[in-house]
Amino acid sequence: MRIGIDASLVVGERAGVGFYTASLIEAVAALDKQNKYILYPFFYHIFDPRFKELTAPAPNFSVRFKALPEAWIRYLWFRSGIPRHWLLGDVDVLHSTTYCCPRRHAGKLVMTVYDISFLHYPEHHTEANRLHCLKGTLEGARWADCIIAISEHTKKDLIEYLNVPDDKIVVTPLAARREFHPRQEAEVRAQVFKRWGLDAPYLLSVGTLEPRKNIRCLINAFCSLPGEIRDNYHLVIAGGKGWLNSDIHEAVVEMGVESRIRFLGYVPELDLPWLYCGAACFAYPSLYEGFGLPPLEAMASGIPVITSNTSSLPEVVGDTGLLVDPRSQEDLRSSLIKVLSDADLRREMSENGLKRATHFSWEKTALETLKVYESVL
Repeated sequence: MRIGIDASLVVGERAGVGFYTASLIEAVAALDKQNKYILYPFFYHIFDPRFKELTAPAPNFSVRFKALPEAWIRYLWFRSGIPRHWLLGDVDVLHSTTYCCPRRHAGKLVMTVYDISFLHYPEHHTEANRLHCLKGTLEGARWADCIIAISEHTKKDLIEYLNVPDDKIVVTPLAARREFHPRQEAEVRAQVFKRWGLDAPYLLSVGTLEPRKNIRCLINAFCSLPGEIRDNYHLVIAGGKGWLNSDIHEAVVEMGVESRIRFLGYVPELDLPWLYCGAACFAYPSLYEGFGLPPLEAMASGIPVITSNTSSLPEVVGDTGLLVDPRSQEDLRSSLIKVLSDADLRREMSENGLKRATHFSWEKTALETLKVYESVL
């Protein structure tokens, strides 16, 4: 079997889709030595010139068009009249991971859908992003032989909002990568803290800065904490620039709390696990998530988690974290007070979160994905 996988967001500054695709490819490569895999670095409409960084993880993997210059690939994929299925080569199964569905592909089509936040919260997306996700999801619902959903909640949404048949959807939950685990090496942690100008203790939140992540509510809740708690902690926010977020930075300046709140921007993969392990608590009051990988990464790192009681997030944390109404600043504030003022509770949440995180693994995800490839044939 020859399987093609869209890997165009694996390179560059990875966010959720990039981490999913990279982790899946790594896990499949460790499990499957028989089938042939072709990785494509050029599906996504924002072509990243760093596609040359994409490498084959095993002898049965190859990267399509790696030898060609970027300009040639851009022309072939986006501007030439050559049918896209010719450019993809001869594959039995094509797995789209970025809402891009080449319609005339001769083999079977599998598509991963992460969420439909563009329908739930269209105002929280740029118009270009909303249209891209909507178009891709509609095409996947129509043309794909199987849709992979990353949570039961996403599957439910696909059935309810887009009338996708139940038997066309397979759920494969995500997992924290192996880099996320409790870390005790004080010297390395001190180096990472120095590199980012951090002073412990701090409250951490990780995610691309976009309205759906509800960072403004977190900032307000943090600033409203009693002085004896707030003055002992910093709020550290790590994540790419995202979109529609200028009000977040303006609010910090207006409230005069620049010295207590740190925006780190995108944090490289080598440093991120250390930031988790150094946090006293992880807060993630997102309005909507298809899965919610950052809370699981925090749990795998042994950090107590406060997150939302909406969408897929209860699936991830179970009863090991505190679930809050993300639209209630007071609910979030009271949970922060509860966790930050009780060391025994933090210890209990940490232990329970570590156990919960072991229920998820990329090996399981890869095995279920391989079953999908086999089933569509």
